[in-house]
Amino acid sequence: MIIAAAGLLAAVALLIAPPHAHGNFVYWTNLFGDSIGRAKINGAGSNDNFVSGIPTSSGAAGIAVDSKFIYWTEQNGSTASIGRANLDGSGVNHQFITSGVVNPQGLAVTPTDIYWTNEAAIGHSTIGHASIDGGNPTQNFVDPGTVSICGLAADQSFVYYLASSGSSSSIGRVPLGGGSAQTDFVPVPSSQCGVAVDPSFLYWGTGDDTVGRVAVGGGTPEPAFISNTAGTMQTVSGVAVNSQFVFWGNNSGATTGNFIGRANIGGGSPNPALVPGASRPFMLAAAPSNKITINSITKKKKQGTATVDAKVPGPGQVTLNQTNTPPDVNATAASVKQVGLTITQASSFKLAVKPVGKTAKKLNKQIKKQLKKKRKAKAKVSVTVFIHFVPAGVAGVPNTQQVKVTLIKQAKKKGKK
Repeated sequence: MIIAAAGLLAAVALLIAPPHAHGNFVYWTNLFGDSIGRAKINGAGSNDNFVSGIPTSSGAAGIAVDSKFIYWTEQNGSTASIGRANLDGSGVNHQFITSGVVNPQGLAVTPTDIYWTNEAAIGHSTIGHASIDGGNPTQNFVDPGTVSICGLAADQSFVYYLASSGSSSSIGRVPLGGGSAQTDFVPVPSSQCGVAVDPSFLYWGTGDDTVGRVAVGGGTPEPAFISNTAGTMQTVSGVAVNSQFVFWGNNSGATTGNFIGRANIGGGSPNPALVPGASRPFMLAAAPSNKITINSITKKKKQGTATVDAKVPGPGQVTLNQTNTPPDVNATAASVKQVGLTITQASSFKLAVKPVGKTAKKLNKQIKKQLKKKRKAKAKVSVTVFIHFVPAGVAGVPNTQQVKVTLIKQAKKKGKK
């Protein structure tokens, strides 16, 4: 008689694939300048001229990112436009959308749509719309009335805008499909420029050198959510958020001495000078971190699997499979069971590496063959698996971590010695 599950040993080597080169960044436009800046979300690698060549007569204003492109607005009256470039800064197209664009400032994107503000007249902004590929542009998709808008954001239900009229300020919203605008959705004490949204909150740049926050469903605003306690936040202009951090621009009005600031998502550990050297930041956009960290890999001797313990920095979809992996040397068609998880927040998780199909059959075949000749047997199969992480949100750039797992299955023959 053969006891087939005496034990399994897993010897594992990590083949570290570099994180996707175009995730984990914060971007900003330089007001009245000819460039878009970019830095890593930890402040490193700052490049104030990441995308350059924007006509100074136009100047970049609003900015948004998704998982493939950077979008920005170029002002300049009737010749204004919306530009687009690849996430690596290549493929710059200053004329991505030209129809229906008049003195644009704010910009927001969803997986299927793009929205921008038009200053139809002094003190009167409208919201334009096009499909995400630039098709079917409409200048006055939404007309909120006689208000000035300085900043757009969008989630899965609404477009939000930071509006002012005289001495009054508010955050307004309108359904993604258009319709009646709710300009006084959240009255706020003061406003400068920039609004951002995550699943729980709306954030805006106040006129008091702070970043405000209010629940995404409305309620009582916190105008000093990130306060100017150190006295170094100056003319907050532009706000962006990802699952880890809130970012803002410090714009003194000069072309020197400006910064990109950052605080933890809960408002703690503010650093108004995270990124020095931004010439004149106006609007911001941020992509979520897509880093995958392998904590450990443990043996599951009885179950015949290995367990990968890993973590990601925010919500999204995690999958383990063998996409694009050639067969291993011991099995003609190596395979493992695909595992998928929905991660709701930054956390660690466990993924089972379970041989199935021809890989499992190959292990068992080796065991049986060896036990015909001796009391103990050991079978070995190597499989290469991939852990994929797609951060939640329109700007989530996929990342993949490659892991090589060597499964060693042990068995012994039961009977007299």
